[in-house]
Formats: sequence, C-alpha cells, structure tokens
Amino acid sequence: MNQAEFAGRCTRFLNAQPHMKKLGIRLVSAEKGKAVLVLPVQPQLISAVLDTYLHGGVLTTLVDAASSVSTLCALDRFELCPTLDLRIDHMRTPVQSQPLHVSAECYRVTRSVLFTRASVYQEDPERPVAYAIATFMRPEGGQTDSAFTRLIDGGDDATVA
Repeated sequence: MNQAEFAGRCTRFLNAQPHMKKLGIRLVSAEKGKAVLVLPVQPQLISAVLDTYLHGGVLTTLVDAASSVSTLCALDRFELCPTLDLRIDHMRTPVQSQPLHVSAECYRVTRSVLFTRASVYQEDPERPVAYAIATFMRPEGGQTDSAFTRLIDGGDDATVA
C-alpha cells in the first residue's frame, strides 16, 4: 500500500466512529506502520473551573485512536483489532490555545498481538505532553465482519457510517 491508500483506510476508520467525528479528531499523515492525528482546539473541551485543557478521557480517546490507526498501517489487509491494554504517562499539562497531535507507531506485529507506542505533543514533538504504549488483539487470525471491512477498505458497496 502507498501513503494515499493508508490515509484513505485510516480516514474511513475514523469517520466510521461517531465519537471521533464529534471530537474533531482527524488524520494528519499515514505511512507504513505509522500515523499522526490531531485534535483541534475546541471551547467545549476547556474547563475554566479546573483550569485544564481537557478531560483525561479525551486524551485517552485520542491516543487510542492514533494507536489503532497505526495498526491499520502495519497490516496488509484490514483487521478489527480491539485494544487489550493502554498506558499513558503524562509529562506536562497541555496549553489550551494549541491543538494536540499524536504520533503513533505499530512497532511489532505477531500472530495474535500488535504493539504500539505513541507521543502526544503540541508545537514541538521534542516536548511531549504524554507518552503511551498499547497492545491490540488480533482475534481469530484477524476475522472481521465483511461489511465493515468493505467500509474501511473503500469497497464498491461501502457506505458512510
């Protein structure tokens, strides 16, 4: 697959999930085994009461999405691989006025598990907001519902979720 094909697969996967669209999470780039996503600045994610940029669940969703998408870029064909484990190490509080980027890499693929690592940052990738590692299960050799596979792969009879 080339970068455009990886990008198409990843974008369709993100768009098939309503919570990704609601949060405005979008793909920046995709290549073999790697992906970068962005979460734009949004007033509804800022808490004046807590003086923080966003709820931890939003950051977790962003990291899980990027890590999942990196697995799509590591596999030759689409497989729905649920998250087994996700760990996030928070390094600093994000700035409210800047979007969050996450760069994720699927660095190892086995018959039954995929391994990923990710870095969350704002302007400077060398100054991370958080680091993460995650594992994803490959159930029964990667069997996935054929209609969902066609949707993600962009088959002729695919529909938009």
